[in-house]
Amino acid sequence: MPLCHPARGGRREWPGGHPRHDGEGQGTACCQKIMRASAFLIFFAIVVPGAAFGGAGIDYPSAWECDQARFNWYCDLPPEQKQQETQRAKEKPKSKEELALERLEAKARRLKELRALAILEPTPEHIAAYIRAQEETMQMAATFSDVWRRVVWQNPDLNYELKRPVNNAAIDTYNKVRREAEMKVLDEIKKDWGIFFFFRSDCPYCHRMAPTLRFLSDMYGITVFPVTLDGRGLPEYPDPRPDNGMARMLNITQVPMLVLGNVRDRRLIPLGSGVISAQDVIERIYILAGTKPGELY
Repeated sequence: MPLCHPARGGRREWPGGHPRHDGEGQGTACCQKIMRASAFLIFFAIVVPGAAFGGAGIDYPSAWECDQARFNWYCDLPPEQKQQETQRAKEKPKSKEELALERLEAKARRLKELRALAILEPTPEHIAAYIRAQEETMQMAATFSDVWRRVVWQNPDLNYELKRPVNNAAIDTYNKVRREAEMKVLDEIKKDWGIFFFFRSDCPYCHRMAPTLRFLSDMYGITVFPVTLDGRGLPEYPDPRPDNGMARMLNITQVPMLVLGNVRDRRLIPLGSGVISAQDVIERIYILAGTKPGELY
């Protein structure tokens, strides 16, 4: 870059000693421009040292490379991102179900608002508005219920009453079929299964449970294995078996306790604790040993 040098006697000459031919003011202006340019370069090198020293000390590759994370950059989006932004801008139309949900929520919110206003400010106008809104909601519910039963009547696969009837005639038939199924399971399992009866001689509920188990044993041939936790028996079971650690293994802390056990493969199925009726014992044996979870529902 050409520099301005002051000559002797206050004159200014171009490098090489050649005198100016464009006047005193023009040389001064040239020097001022060069000095300003030099000052700008120095300032730029201080503020943005990477521009002057090849990127040393900066956290991005180049001062001229777009950095979207910095507040002073306004970068053009890449084609892929532009396409994604355009797709997001085009909102997907809401489905019929989504629109219906919005309408239902709006009606419910409106009803709550009218109810709150009628309670806090019980004027005839407010209460009448709430009653009308409530009547409209009740009519919608009634229509829904009516259409529901029509659909169930016309679609046997949706009729739950075929599995669990509610009218008396069908209930009697259901109970008869259920009873036959229970007896069938009971006849099959009593060959390899028995009931372990855990008790204590000082337990009043154990005394109440013992006759029920004796009845089941006599009536249906179910084997009962009485197990005493205190070494003493009951009138129905005067010679029980002492506990050999089985109660601790099963974590039995409350008596009476009934456990269905398989004498062949040693499987154990807890039936329940407390006083249980004979029919409930049979039902639990049928459900736990003869059906799968959810089969009866």
